[in-house]
Amino acid sequence: MNKKLLIAAVGAALVAGPMMAAQAAPTVYGSFHMSLDRYDVDTSATRTTERGLVNSNSSRFGLKGDEDLGGGLKSIYQVESGVFAADDGTAGFGNTLRNTYLGFTGSSWGTVKLGRHDSPVKELGRAIDQFNEQIGDARNITGNGGTFDARVSNMLRYDSADLGGIRFALQYSTPEVSTATRNVSGNVTFTQGPFYAGLGYETHAFSGSTQKDEKDLRLVGKFNMDALVLSALYETMDDLGGVSGRDRKAWGVGAGFKMANNLLKLHYYSTDKQDGQATENGANLWALGVDHSLSKTTVVYANFATVSNDSGTTAFNVSSANGGHGTTNVPTVGKAGGDGKAYSFGTIIKF
Repeated sequence: MNKKLLIAAVGAALVAGPMMAAQAAPTVYGSFHMSLDRYDVDTSATRTTERGLVNSNSSRFGLKGDEDLGGGLKSIYQVESGVFAADDGTAGFGNTLRNTYLGFTGSSWGTVKLGRHDSPVKELGRAIDQFNEQIGDARNITGNGGTFDARVSNMLRYDSADLGGIRFALQYSTPEVSTATRNVSGNVTFTQGPFYAGLGYETHAFSGSTQKDEKDLRLVGKFNMDALVLSALYETMDDLGGVSGRDRKAWGVGAGFKMANNLLKLHYYSTDKQDGQATENGANLWALGVDHSLSKTTVVYANFATVSNDSGTTAFNVSSANGGHGTTNVPTVGKAGGDGKAYSFGTIIKF
């Protein structure tokens, strides 16, 4: 009897083995990003505030995996949370849900996802920004204050397979209530050797019958050969806030130079006045820094960034929640036409 049970158990294991092997073990991943920052900001018409802070910059934890369903088809999933506010403990697990989804992927036809995800237009800006989630992040200038650099909930997304270096993505967000904004975003990218280019378009449909759809057209490019990295972005935004004719543009250029384990980097970004506004409300941002790689997973860096607001605005700074940088007690510009600058020394450890 025992021999029969043993034979049955072995047979069951042999049958179940391939089925269990089809589902890969989940992958745990994440990033710790901490920095020591020093700000010098015009906080009022008569006062400049200087403040030193320790910031946790979009530190995160994630879990992802897939299962082979046969015939080249896989089911996929990912849960990513901005879990760590190691500077002040104000955030914990689940405090900020980042790209989180389930879906299906096939090598020949692409990937479908349902859940919450960065928009395709946002991804174009992230692909070329060497100050991502650091002091001087380009999102302090681009996207009209984060309007077009967003992570979108309630989304359905399709990413194509690689078509000879060309890929495209299309994402639709359906509102849960009738008064919510409906987002449609897409991009087309081309990669060939050291060259990368992308074109994206995004619309936001408001619930008000008299409001226009606000729109963004974004073009990016990057050239990465040997020691030299060059990048550029241009975008035009129309009918902002649903107001007809309230348009603006933003653009930027960047460069990096690699020397051994070091990357010297800089960029300049500018946004103009919104059409239809009585006052000048654009801004210019400079950022300069150096990254030093201690290993494949650990980088230390030093940055300096400065922003100049036009005479009719206080909206722009060098560090913002939109840029993913820690924002607790960060001084904001309070003087029309005021400036902000900051020094930052940080460490990023990926796992």
